[in-house]
Amino acid sequence: MKQQSPKHSRLSLARRLRLPQLAVFEKVVEMGSILAASRELAMTQPAVSKSIHDLEQQLDGLLFVRGKRGVVLTEFGSLFERHTKSMLAELRYLAEDLNDWQSGASGHVIVGTLITASATLLPEAITRLRQAVPDVVVTVRVGPNSTLFPALARGELDVVVGVLPGDASAVLGDDIERARLTHVALYEEALCIVVGRQNALARRRKIRLADLHELEWIVPTQDSVAYPSVKALFEKDGLGMPRRLVESVSILTNLGLVSSSSMVALMPLSAAQRFAQAGLVAILPLQGLSPFSDVGYTVRSDRSPSAATQRFLTSLREVGQELHRPHRAAAS
Repeated sequence: MKQQSPKHSRLSLARRLRLPQLAVFEKVVEMGSILAASRELAMTQPAVSKSIHDLEQQLDGLLFVRGKRGVVLTEFGSLFERHTKSMLAELRYLAEDLNDWQSGASGHVIVGTLITASATLLPEAITRLRQAVPDVVVTVRVGPNSTLFPALARGELDVVVGVLPGDASAVLGDDIERARLTHVALYEEALCIVVGRQNALARRRKIRLADLHELEWIVPTQDSVAYPSVKALFEKDGLGMPRRLVESVSILTNLGLVSSSSMVALMPLSAAQRFAQAGLVAILPLQGLSPFSDVGYTVRSDRSPSAATQRFLTSLREVGQELHRPHRAAAS
C-alpha cells in the first residue's frame, strides 16, 4: 500500500498562510471573542470571522469552538497557538534588529519580573536605560517564575529579572526549554524585618526575635524561595513559625498592612532599604537573617539579545554592581 504524503510541509504552509491571519488569530485568542477582536483591530466582525475561517480551511482543522460568550480554543487551536506565538515573536525580533541596524537607538524590551525582587534593581536599570536611549520602549510584565520562564523560552519576553530559582527543574519541567535559558546572578538577597514608621518598635535600638514572636506577622508564601530561610530563622532561636500570620509576597499589600497596623513583616532587604529611604517602613535591628537567593536576570541561550535588550542588560549589570558584589553566571 502506497504511503500518503504528509498533508503539511514548510513550503506548503509558507504558500498558504498569511501573516495578517496570524495577527488576527492572536488577537481573537487574547480577547476571547471575535467581536471584541474586531474592535481592537479596527476591522469588521465578518472580516475577522472570514480570516479565522480561511485559516481553519488552510490548516484543515477547527481552531475555535464558538459559543454565546465568545470563543474557546480547541486542542488543535492550542497547538497552533504555541507555534503562532513563536512566529510572531520572531517577527518582533526581526523588527527590533532592523530598527537597531538603521537607527542604533530604538527598540522594545519586554521584561518579566516578580515584583518582590524588583523594587530597586529593575526601576534603577530602567531609569539608566532611558537616560542613555530614551526612544527605547520598555514593557514590564509581572508574574511568578513558573509563568515567566516558559514565556521567555517561547520568545514572549526578552529577559526575566528577579530572584533566580535554586532548582530550575522545579520551574521548567521541559528539558528542552530548560536548556534554552541562562541565569546570570548579580547579587545575593537577604531578608529583613520591617514595621510601619509609626510603630513603637521602630524606635527600639535592640530587639530579639523572641520579643516579636507573638505579634502578627507577614511572611513569604510557602512556595517562595525565601520560605526555607524564614523557617530556619525561627528554628535557630528555638521558635516555631508564628501562629498569627499572613502569607504574602505582594509588596503593595505588605506595605499597606504594616503602615496601617502593628504587624511586622519579613521583606527582601533591597526593597526594604528603598522603602525605608522613602519613609514608608522602618527596618528593625535584628541579626541572623542570611541571604536566601541570588537576584539577577535570565535570558534565552539560543538567540542573541537585540541591541536594545543588550543595553538593558548592561544597565542591569551596572546597577547590580552598585547594589552588591557581583556573583557568578550559571547556565541551566
